Amino acid sequence: MGSSKILRQLISLSEDFEEYSLESDTGDLIDQVISRKHLRKLLSALQARDASTLCHSRRVAFLAKGIATNLGWEGIHLKRLEVAALLHDIGKIGVPDHIIFKPGKLTPDEIELMSHYHNIGLDVLQACRTDHEVLTILSQTRYHFSGATNGYQFIGSEVNQGARILAIADAYDSLATDQVYRTGKKHEEIMSILMEAAGTQFDGNIVCALSRWEQNEKQAFHDALQEVNRLFQPKDFTEREAIEANLISNIFSYLFQIESLYDGFYIVNADFQFVVLSPGLEKLADLRAIDMLGESWTSGSLPLTNKEGTNLTSAECSMNRVIANGKPMTTEFMLERPGGRLINIEVQSVPMFGDDGRLIGVTEIFRDLSRSLKRPKEYNDLKLAASLDALTSVANRGELETQLAIMLSRIQKEENPEPLSLIFIDADHFKNINDSYGHSTGDEVLVELARLFQHETYSGELVGRYGGEEFVILCPETALEHAVKKAERLRLAVSNLKMENQSNIRVTASFGVSQYEPGDSLESLFHRADSALYQAKETGRNKVRALTCEQMKSGEIIPDEVPEKTAAEGMKFESTFNALISSDFIVYKLGGFVNDNHARLTEVSTNRAVMRLGKAGLLPFWGKTDDRKPVEIEVVFGSSTKKSNSNRRQTSSQVEIATRITPMGWIKQPEVFQQRAGRVFRLLKDYFAAE
Repeated sequence: MGSSKILRQLISLSEDFEEYSLESDTGDLIDQVISRKHLRKLLSALQARDASTLCHSRRVAFLAKGIATNLGWEGIHLKRLEVAALLHDIGKIGVPDHIIFKPGKLTPDEIELMSHYHNIGLDVLQACRTDHEVLTILSQTRYHFSGATNGYQFIGSEVNQGARILAIADAYDSLATDQVYRTGKKHEEIMSILMEAAGTQFDGNIVCALSRWEQNEKQAFHDALQEVNRLFQPKDFTEREAIEANLISNIFSYLFQIESLYDGFYIVNADFQFVVLSPGLEKLADLRAIDMLGESWTSGSLPLTNKEGTNLTSAECSMNRVIANGKPMTTEFMLERPGGRLINIEVQSVPMFGDDGRLIGVTEIFRDLSRSLKRPKEYNDLKLAASLDALTSVANRGELETQLAIMLSRIQKEENPEPLSLIFIDADHFKNINDSYGHSTGDEVLVELARLFQHETYSGELVGRYGGEEFVILCPETALEHAVKKAERLRLAVSNLKMENQSNIRVTASFGVSQYEPGDSLESLFHRADSALYQAKETGRNKVRALTCEQMKSGEIIPDEVPEKTAAEGMKFESTFNALISSDFIVYKLGGFVNDNHARLTEVSTNRAVMRLGKAGLLPFWGKTDDRKPVEIEVVFGSSTKKSNSNRRQTSSQVEIATRITPMGWIKQPEVFQQRAGRVFRLLKDYFAAE
């Protein structure tokens, strides 16, 4: 079957839709969510492809519906979730046999190809005009609760609750089912695994809801799961059903090729209404399918420009050109990314005609010509790793700074922005834990603290490790009063924390809270939270303190100036060494040090040079393990002197170099700077082959 004929089938699915409004009097809610005819065709095709996947989908639907019922869901909302669960693996119809039926674990390349099935399923369900809430649930099912897998655009409760329920139901059944490389796990082991990932991958409240359901209805719960398996009997297909299943399978297989080779596509029908807008194109063009589906195409629907970066004229639009000449064509355009950056893309435009020669729709397929040759999965894995703290798996310092900057940028552009608060946390007397029990135990405490903070935050907060034993929680849409209450709840939770293997360890933490106020910068907001934290520690620890701009200015709670322990002013490292080199070569050695270590010269004269080494983040604070924070290095070199070597009866040139190193930024622990300065001094000394 030709490619245009297969794409025509997607338009046919859309035209076959039997529309029902939510106000319909029908007693069966399925038809309000998806056409029963389409649902039957899709599930039959999935059974024909892989009956075990359909059985898995039925068990997941049972679990998701049961969890949601225990959380108070009912009516149309419950039916949407059930349909989403039944169809969450529908895209596997298009995955090649050598991957989907492989008797063992998949390779990284195979995993990358397998991952396309999710988008394929969404493509087909869009064409079936499935309820938008179902599409939203399915599009967010793979989002981690922590937000780490979606660039922290959706965090915690911002992820659709149906998606959070479905993710846990899917994981539960996958763990409980025998796989070719392992046997299924028992309920207790599964719950332990799910709880371990609560707050990061999964919503801890929903995991607990599943646990309560099983505990309250233990026998009925497990009997019902077995009943789902028993009632599922693969049926024999009639000739017509077999043909329909084959047609559906061809659609999915072709979409697998498109998703594997290209970055996105869309389809419009004869009325120029969007029928499909793929998840890949959503990401590429920064659009939302639910905003576009059913809407009419215009030349401005996508942020395309010509090579000069100006808007396309009607004659330049590839859509208009293929409609005019009736032939497929390939064109290169520029696409504007968020922030105004333009990327080069290739667009394949394919007109589709019915048997009577009438135009029934157009498909446009996009390929990003600027993208890296790196495989997408490897790139995404590297990007994810770069945003997470290696020990605790919460956001790292760089990601915290980035996300806070994004939040502030949005707030500053809005007329009536939602409040934004920041909680700064420092574990009390943490050095004593390391000294008394060892650093491995200290690491366990940090992991438990991170897990606790994630379990106890469920309103879209972003938890991150700032450095050492310091954590930061960004609280969007949270006023100062509520942020203080959250911090107090977290403080109590920390004080009640019991270490599994170290029952005698008692941990407490101090909290500083601030809220964004007009005129705030990223630095001032963070400084205020840091100052509040400092006051909490100075007044006895294990406390919550908050500061407003007015309190900072008036000195009501803490002086306006930076506390002495926080300021870097007056802090310095001084030492001298003898360079085994003549003064004529000092400048060459110094230039080599600057280039090799990516330093920057700010002043230079015949006997003195000043340079800066290191890189500042968005915030000027030094953490407790900073090895790249910026320092200023001043070197003053004297004149050459001759030194005799009695053993070899030789003389060598020496230059005395006086070095002064000062920090740039705010420091709470002077010893951190001293360690950093000592390493920089040794590096400089070794570079000059010094004595």
